[in-house]
Amino acid sequence: MRRGTAAPIARSIETQRTPIRFNFYLLSALAVWLLLVETGVQIWYRPHPTLISSRWVVRWPESESNYKQVPIAPAAETLLRYNEGGGAAWEGPDGRQWMMYFFRWLPGRTAARFIKVHRPDICLPASGRTMERDNGLRILAVNGVKLPVRSYRFDDRGVPLHVFYCYWDARSSYENVAAAESEDWSARGRIRAALQRRREIGAQMLEIVVWGYQDDAEASEALARELSQVIRAG
Repeated sequence: MRRGTAAPIARSIETQRTPIRFNFYLLSALAVWLLLVETGVQIWYRPHPTLISSRWVVRWPESESNYKQVPIAPAAETLLRYNEGGGAAWEGPDGRQWMMYFFRWLPGRTAARFIKVHRPDICLPASGRTMERDNGLRILAVNGVKLPVRSYRFDDRGVPLHVFYCYWDARSSYENVAAAESEDWSARGRIRAALQRRREIGAQMLEIVVWGYQDDAEASEALARELSQVIRAG
């Protein structure tokens, strides 16, 4: 090593070892700012209590014939970022195949932007199914709980496939179809909800699929029977 380079290298090493000194005043100002923000959020929402729908839980139909759990793909877990959930498949009394997915997001987790890209009318055509019609949204009363359920009919390589999809926001009353249809899950809608002092307090998504029903009304009746078994208030 050349003599002239030793001193600069030594000074460089000492500089790298010098501990980082935090600015006490900057940290104090940041702490005060965070406290003011949190206090402002609490004051903003407190005078306007958020309407909470009747809570509900899922009872997995483990006693059904050929019941089995359906694993959630890691890519879907990463996309949805749910707190609780899973999937299951079983065979109904008439031999038709059923499948169900349920996901829950706890308060503070924003589900809307993930749900927008994981709806049946988006995901199933991408997997090779053909959507024949969207039968619209209905409010179903199940064991004391009001659920906004949208139904679809697909063709699954020649076999009729009915999908019943429910996205439930704990802030909504779901008194009627118009109220459910008016929900806006976009960024603009979330800003509007914040301005109306409607805090995000959790959400749930239920999707039930059945194969083989030629008649839409018959499929809807079968859904009502299944929902009465799997939905519980709570």
